[in-house]
Amino acid sequence: MGEATVALGERLWDPSVPHSVEEIEKVMRGFSLTVEGMSTGLGGVTEWLRAAGHVGPLSGHASVMSERLAHIGKELTRLAEAIEQAQQRAS
Repeated sequence: MGEATVALGERLWDPSVPHSVEEIEKVMRGFSLTVEGMSTGLGGVTEWLRAAGHVGPLSGHASVMSERLAHIGKELTRLAEAIEQAQQRAS
């Protein structure tokens, strides 16, 4: 998954590759789902760390990162929705 995301990111940076608004919307939705999954996974890691006795800075850092990823996932969803609305207005 990580390698595929890197490859997609590089493709998006390449000015010679044409993109459509619809494609960009789908990419943003995919990014959002990926980040939301990462947030959920980090939440699980946080709980595992706590259960394993790693309460403190380590589990606290994982918890903060999980919350930040959840926020980023929501922002990516909002961006995808804004792109979709712009596309509908242009049609």
